[in-house]
This record gives sequence, structure tokens and C-alpha cells, in this order.
Amino acid sequence: MSNRLSPAEIISLLRDIQQRSQQSAIRLADEDNSLGVWTAIGFRINDSNYLMPLSETREVFPVPSQISPVPRSEPWVFGIANIRGELLPLFDLKYFLYGQKTKLNKQSRIIVNNHPTLYSGLLIDEVFGLKHFQHEPEYSMSSSEEDSAIKPYLHGSITQAETHWDVFSFNKLTADQRFLNVAP
Repeated sequence: MSNRLSPAEIISLLRDIQQRSQQSAIRLADEDNSLGVWTAIGFRINDSNYLMPLSETREVFPVPSQISPVPRSEPWVFGIANIRGELLPLFDLKYFLYGQKTKLNKQSRIIVNNHPTLYSGLLIDEVFGLKHFQHEPEYSMSSSEEDSAIKPYLHGSITQAETHWDVFSFNKLTADQRFLNVAP
């Protein structure tokens, strides 16, 4: 007898694996918090380093090769990609903030948010991976970012091994009406 699965069973199995992985990531982040460890994803836009709390992210992956443009949308709407059977809207964060298109290269990545109702991904210059800290960031604004377009989306900063990190909130971005209104 063959133990082959039908395509529907395979898709169901993959969705189950994805759901369990997301639940495990949330559980691990909660465990880190209970141990006094704060974990975030480190990334770069231009020459600045940022952190995105692990609790606000779902996954990180390379830029897909197949991206469909979205007609009559703001220029910072990067497109839509089919990721494991789900359509994922993609936005160029640098273009949204600074009016400069992200130059795609091997380091470019998509960070997917963990928002319950607004499934979307951000195009980022480079992702450094997970960063672990012994305490949560201080929720004060860095003086170097006072006049920056990214300031409304920051909610703290932290320094580790002489590297300064500002904390970017995907949740603050998804609450911004300018970001939500993708039609010009």
C-alpha cells in the first residue's frame, strides 16, 4: 500500500505545521520574557540598525522571484506575492518612509507581520537575524532619530556591544492611516 497524500492533505499538513510553528514562536518569546530575555529581529534600512520585536513578526524570507504589481497603488506598494497559497501584500519600507526605492540584492528580505487582521510584508535592505537582550529596550526616543520619518514608528532603543538599535513597531505602522491607504 502506498502512503501518498493527496494535494489537499499536503496543504492541510503544511498549514498545520505553519500554525504550530507560529504558536511555538509566540510561546518561546513569552518564555524569553519570563526569563528576563528580550528577543527581536535585527535589520537595516540605509545605514541605520533597527529591531522589530519578535512578537510583532511572523517570518522572514528572501524576496520572492514572482511578485505581481498592484495597479493604481502608491509607489511604495512593492506588489503581491503568493506565499504557500496565500496572497501577501508587500510594501517597500524605505520607499514609504524616505521616498527611496530599496535596491534589491542578496541581503534584501521580507519581514512578515504578526498582525491578526492585516497580513503583510515589508521589504527591508538587510536582516541580521534574531538578537537577544538581557532586558527590554528603554522606551525613550533616540536624539539621532528626532527629525526622521521613521520616528512615529519607533518605541525605544537599546545598545548592545557598542551597536545602537532603535526599536521599530510593525504595530504602529499598521495603525497609520497613510500606510493603510495604498490608493493615491
